[in-house]
Amino acid sequence: MSTNITDNLCKICDGRIECAPTAILLISLVHTLFGYIQEEPDYFGKNKADLMKTVEMRKEKHFKLMSPFSESFRVNKYQEDSESSNEEVERVEEYDFIVVGGGTAGCVVASRLSENRKWKVLLVEAGPDEPKMALIPSLTSEFKGSALDWQYSMRPKKGFCNHRGEKGCEVVLGRVLGGTSSINDMAYIRGSPADYDMWSLNGNEGWSYSQILPFFKYSEGNYDKDISKNKLFHSSQGPLDVGRYPYVDDNVDILLSALNELGYNYTDVNGRKQLGFMRIQTMSYFGERVSAYTAFIDPVRKLRHNLDIETEALVTKINFEEKGDTLKALGINYIKNGTKFRVKASKEVILSAGAINSPKLLMQSGVGPKDYLEYLDIKSYADLPVGGNFHDHISVCLPVIKLTKTATTCDFPEKLRDITTYYAKGIGPLSANYQVVAFLESTISDILGTPDIEIRFKGHNSNMYYDFIDMCIILLTPQSRGQVILNATDPIFGKPLIYPNFLKDPSDEKKLLEGIQEVVKIFDTEVFKNSGYEFDPRPILKNDCKNHERVTAEFWSCIIRHFSTPLHNYVGTCKMGTSKDAESVVDENLKLYGSANLRVVDASVMPKITRGSTAAPVIMIAEKASDLIKTTWY
Repeated sequence: MSTNITDNLCKICDGRIECAPTAILLISLVHTLFGYIQEEPDYFGKNKADLMKTVEMRKEKHFKLMSPFSESFRVNKYQEDSESSNEEVERVEEYDFIVVGGGTAGCVVASRLSENRKWKVLLVEAGPDEPKMALIPSLTSEFKGSALDWQYSMRPKKGFCNHRGEKGCEVVLGRVLGGTSSINDMAYIRGSPADYDMWSLNGNEGWSYSQILPFFKYSEGNYDKDISKNKLFHSSQGPLDVGRYPYVDDNVDILLSALNELGYNYTDVNGRKQLGFMRIQTMSYFGERVSAYTAFIDPVRKLRHNLDIETEALVTKINFEEKGDTLKALGINYIKNGTKFRVKASKEVILSAGAINSPKLLMQSGVGPKDYLEYLDIKSYADLPVGGNFHDHISVCLPVIKLTKTATTCDFPEKLRDITTYYAKGIGPLSANYQVVAFLESTISDILGTPDIEIRFKGHNSNMYYDFIDMCIILLTPQSRGQVILNATDPIFGKPLIYPNFLKDPSDEKKLLEGIQEVVKIFDTEVFKNSGYEFDPRPILKNDCKNHERVTAEFWSCIIRHFSTPLHNYVGTCKMGTSKDAESVVDENLKLYGSANLRVVDASVMPKITRGSTAAPVIMIAEKASDLIKTTWY
């Protein structure tokens, strides 16, 4: 585990790296009230030595040296047909549907399919149950690198994420029942109607905005009266609670007023027009996170005997059978507590492991670029561009807003009171996250009247106690594309290799630069001046950018390269598209090309990322996929 949650809580509680006695008391109180995060999932149990010995025997038998220059780079033959494997596998009962991945999409699909009591559904998740600590909105950033995170990283490269040095861009990806929806910032942003209309115009029938809007509304349970009164775009009847945080500090009102002074319109960004600003809608209920698990699985988990859930179970393979030119997904293999299981699916296998792990599992199962799989000595079942088209919103967060009058830092007794107040009433600083968001249109926007820049304002290093505010400029329409590939030395248990290629397309940096130049105008507002907000560049000048003599476009370009970071909205690696599109992996029904009964249902199917956080669109995709599956099998 790369980072301990206790260490991170220390940073929140008293703003220092080392844990002071007062911070330890606060941490103890939080743990007592809300519980602990358990250790890393142990898939091998007491049989780890035997299982890893089997892997080593396979390496000895099947690996051959592929490069005279590297002793560590060898071909891998982990792929074996289920029928020819001599390993012990405990056979369990057959299910109608197997859902691989209990994350944002998987929880929705498993819940909706299990509504039919005649269907037996298995949901398999690599992580643990969602801990109660994950429900505290203010602690969202503290789960990065914990046992609830896959702890991946991107391949380091100069030109972006330079502040990370040789570590490469950080990757935040939920490994917990609820997935990334259990550890993200909880923003409920659907994106622009133009996003979905473009999907449809590119040949994905059934995905235009007017066609997918009912699925957004089907899941939404909006309890904000100002928003939910618009029945055309919103619903208050769905299982997913959507509203605003119960706690608002002075800085929220100041930021909203400053945006208004700049001439932007206050708007419902999930309504007819996305351009403008608002106090954000979140997946929360009166100060508590609402994840895909708490909304869709927890209420029915003990009531539906046709729904089985396996946590801390690592899926290693999707089993296929070739029938002429068609592939049939027979089921999956997974490891739990040192035992290997093989489970069959009579109807469908639904892959919902996310935009990084879904392509990883497909490739290690034999679905992916044929030449690449053969290079790894993996049997190829389908030659598809799995793992390509990887992209994400890229963000540049600058801690340059210094607070002189409205800092929220406080002493130990106040922090102690905040914790006990939240536990007793669900209010106070712990009940909120960042709240102010704005959507702007650059001069080089690809679609007139739609945003391509998002601005977020967040407390620096803490959502609760801060004296600086981060000004985050986010690119909503990235043109650069990357790739996810298998770890050649260990394709099953090794971490996948992620090559993001951020800022490769010159237009991406141009839009970010324009966004920065636009948002810094906020320092000229009377609201900022009267509130004592100051522009303090010192926190962003502890690097080579300090060598610039003037604040020019070249200076900001340096800042972009240094402070750029992914927003953790990874999409596109199992692209939805027509059969004529060489980049497509699934069709408009989310079925894998060449397969009769395997669908991919998660963010990886997005042909192009939506304008905003992807949690709400992923839930919509899962709702629509569930409807498609029901229509097929009823």
